Amino acid sequence: MKAKDLKQFIEKYNIEWNYADNEGIEDIVIFIYTFQIDRFIKIFTSDLFDDGGRDFTCTGQYFSILMKDICDYYGIELNEVFNKD
Repeated sequence: MKAKDLKQFIEKYNIEWNYADNEGIEDIVIFIYTFQIDRFIKIFTSDLFDDGGRDFTCTGQYFSILMKDICDYYGIELNEVFNKD
């Protein structure tokens, strides 16, 4: 996955996101509705999930997902995808 793929997904599906503090590390949390999760997972290569998967929090009708580790895995800087401009 490349930064442009993730950015296109975020913009196309109007994914809500916000800055988050993840144990003292600046992170981004995204909020994906349950009906969007299959599309979200398809943008990643399967090896992202080879080490036992990723932790997502399901809250009602959406998942909240911290993005720093996922972006780091693909060599993507958070600001390549997430900016307030």
